Amino acid sequence: MFDIGFWELTLVGLIALLVLGPERLPGAIRTTAYWVRRARNVAATVRAEVERELALEETKAALRDQVPMGELKSLEQELRRPLAPEPPKAALKGEDDRTA
Repeated sequence: MFDIGFWELTLVGLIALLVLGPERLPGAIRTTAYWVRRARNVAATVRAEVERELALEETKAALRDQVPMGELKSLEQELRRPLAPEPPKAALKGEDDRTA
């Protein structure tokens, strides 16, 4: 993120020590650390929500691109039709009488 090296941190620490003094410096460091931590948590939460929304949109788009429901219903009706025509019921009764 930021490219801050050791010497930059040392310089900021020395300036903070001179400006704030040794009594208020620990409190200022704690407060700064608290706000940095809070900002990182907010950024992580926002990033996670954006990624979740993008995944949801991708899923919706994938579902939209698939076969429409009308085509599926017509395919279902086509598959439910028998492959060969059924023999007449009268012919089946005659065969049953002969075997009995």
